[in-house]
Amino acid sequence: MRRAVALVALVVAGLVGCGGAGTPDTVDGVPVVRDEKALPELPMERYEFDGSDDKAFDRFERAKNLLAQRCMVRLGFTDFPRDPKWPGMANTTHGALVAVSTGPVGLLDLDTARHWGYGWDPQRKDTGLRQPAGREMTYEESDAYSASSSEDVHRTAHGHEVPRGGCTGEADRRLLRGAQDTRRLWTYVAERDAAVDKRAAKDAELRRALKTWSACVVDRGFKRYADPSAAFSDKAWRRGDDGNSRRTERELGTATADVECKREHNTAGVWWSVADRLQRQELARHRTTFEAVRRDRDRVLGTVREVLESA
Repeated sequence: MRRAVALVALVVAGLVGCGGAGTPDTVDGVPVVRDEKALPELPMERYEFDGSDDKAFDRFERAKNLLAQRCMVRLGFTDFPRDPKWPGMANTTHGALVAVSTGPVGLLDLDTARHWGYGWDPQRKDTGLRQPAGREMTYEESDAYSASSSEDVHRTAHGHEVPRGGCTGEADRRLLRGAQDTRRLWTYVAERDAAVDKRAAKDAELRRALKTWSACVVDRGFKRYADPSAAFSDKAWRRGDDGNSRRTERELGTATADVECKREHNTAGVWWSVADRLQRQELARHRTTFEAVRRDRDRVLGTVREVLESA
């Protein structure tokens, strides 16, 4: 849920709480945000599957891979890898189309803006796209690994019946069996977050902040945008199949003005303040359901822990 960017305003020292190196923490209760690390946690984050633990979903996937591998070995695929690539995947690493998006506050890092605009260093090795570590599956293996979940489809492998949904389906059922409502577990918080975003877009305080930010970017000689995400996603940046932009002079200038104007007017801090207020209202209205989601998440993560400890 921490989907923003950060900014800073010049203020009178007596009006703010003080942070490290003389940097103010808040102005009239609004956090002063210079980068993403300065964004406080939002109330609904603690109900997301990986909101308070950004490695939770990674652990879930590792446990799922482990269970699926055990299942495949049981079916007779004795050398099946724990983290396999899909058939043909090894030859498409550089050909995949990558969709790039950003949160409501867009780009935060000024150094990135100055050097790479709304893209990134094309030489960097960590693109954020994780590739499976194991070998590529055969087509026979993939049929058993993730088979049809239809009840009337029965498959066998090496004389063994393939579980409904394949070995990944069996792994999912094992990990999620303690949850009362799996659809709610995966989708509820995101749905409520989307509802909050819609309300935030109509909030007078945030609209004033975005209007001020937009005028600041125009004053620096660049195009008017409704909000930072619109600047980030401008088609003029002509992103390639890998999602990276062309980093033209205009793009670099726009991105720099974007971040500098956010800092000048504390746009990210205002966004967080509005989101915090609206999320607290959302939690108050739907507290029972949010707590049910958290209980399901805790049960699932408990099972994940047991599976990983058995490895």
